[in-house]
Amino acid sequence: MTVYDVTSYRDGPWWTFEIPALTSPAPAKGRNIVAMGQARRAEDVAREARDVIDLWTDDGDIEVRVHYALPDGVETAVHSAAEREERGRAALDEAAALRRKAVQELRSQGLSQADIATLLGLSRQRVQQLSAV
Repeated sequence: MTVYDVTSYRDGPWWTFEIPALTSPAPAKGRNIVAMGQARRAEDVAREARDVIDLWTDDGDIEVRVHYALPDGVETAVHSAAEREERGRAALDEAAALRRKAVQELRSQGLSQADIATLLGLSRQRVQQLSAV
């Protein structure tokens, strides 16, 4: 399988895309023509890029990875949000592990799941889930 990276950016009402892996010599020396195309909607870029790749290569076994060029402020916000989500998921995983440890410790001391739920401010179902792992 051949993987083609496609770069797409907003160009007026269109999404223009380029496929840097597909080039051919231009009539002017020292220049190359890069395979390009357009789509009306961002969601159509991958399909349109596949069509262009098919015209250039006749390779039926391809994967298209589209990278959208976003304005700097948007790119920064999206990157920051992804970092925060990752840190948040890690914090939730750590919190669950600590609760699991607390539940196991209390269970080893003979407390019932109902008592543990009351002590830790959890539902009985959550205590049961944490006990099962």
